[in-house]
Amino acid sequence: MKNSVRIVALQALLMAVVISLAMDSINAASINIKNQCSETISACATCNICGGQVNCFALAPYNGFQVIDVGPNWPGGVIWGYPGGSANPTDGNNAKPQADLAELTIGAGGQDYYDISNVNAYNLPLLINPTTIASPGKRQGLECGTPICSISNIYSFCQSPNFLTGAVGYGCYNVDGPGPVATAGTEHFANACPDAYSYSKDDANHVYACPTGSNYEVVFCP
Repeated sequence: MKNSVRIVALQALLMAVVISLAMDSINAASINIKNQCSETISACATCNICGGQVNCFALAPYNGFQVIDVGPNWPGGVIWGYPGGSANPTDGNNAKPQADLAELTIGAGGQDYYDISNVNAYNLPLLINPTTIASPGKRQGLECGTPICSISNIYSFCQSPNFLTGAVGYGCYNVDGPGPVATAGTEHFANACPDAYSYSKDDANHVYACPTGSNYEVVFCP
């Protein structure tokens, strides 16, 4: 009798593990990082809360891509790019503060949250788009929406107090972006890219959400 009870308990445990693994598989997210620019770029990805390891990929012009599987939980995920094909993590770390960022938190209480941030800088046109939307999500405003930031001429855009960074990111620093309030400098970014964060507390209407289990693409030069 005792052996029968143990067998039933073991079967129940195994079933629970199988169900848990199946749910993780269903809710796991993939992110397709695409380069539609006319030049090769390096795209980098890291998870700030997962140890901060930076992985970079050289993406060929006109639809070079790299799919990353981030699982059902990817807190504090960040994707950014810089010109050239070095795909070197050191270059990537140096370029990060000179770049606009795709920020994604996957699996936060059944929701994914994402945004584009120009808080530090802007360097390449960028878009985040849900490619498959988990139930019960729908495209409506900030729900499963598609934020985009595209500035056609960074040289004419980047005016004082902001300034061009040079190598390796070749971006435009948002001097007041890390601050808690809007300024004339951050408003310049806000006017150019109303979908994106322009300063650190610029939360209103810039955080998008989609149910966990959705998949995404991050597109440079959309």
